[in-house]
Amino acid sequence: MEHTLIKVGFPHQITPYAKRALCMCHLDDLPSLSTRGYYCPQCNAKYCDLPAECRVCGLMLVTAPHLARSYRHLFPLKLFQEQVCSESGPQHCYGCTKIFDREKMDKNVYLCVGCSQVFCVDCDIFLHDIVHTCPGCASSPEIQQL
Repeated sequence: MEHTLIKVGFPHQITPYAKRALCMCHLDDLPSLSTRGYYCPQCNAKYCDLPAECRVCGLMLVTAPHLARSYRHLFPLKLFQEQVCSESGPQHCYGCTKIFDREKMDKNVYLCVGCSQVFCVDCDIFLHDIVHTCPGCASSPEIQQL
């Protein structure tokens, strides 16, 4: 896996009493003069909406909440290993604490490779599609230090 660094700027918000300036995001449309928006920290170009890439210097402009919301997409949860449920294995799901019914529905269970906890199919889908975090890994101090 190759790592790529992206230069990101956190623009400061324009005060309501600032002078009117041309917005760089609407140059193609009708130019708009307004006192609301954000200044690029590198070149001082004005933008009214974020996230955006600065047209002047090419810096990616985001706010801290934008970056926090996108973090889970940068590091997705690894796929769990599908295993056949056995009598000697765990008796319940680590996520929902449902007891595995080996004869009827729970022939396969899903093992997290990070913390070795076992999950049912419903929790596997929920953790990968909605939560994006393994509760076993998140609650383990040893894994969190890595």
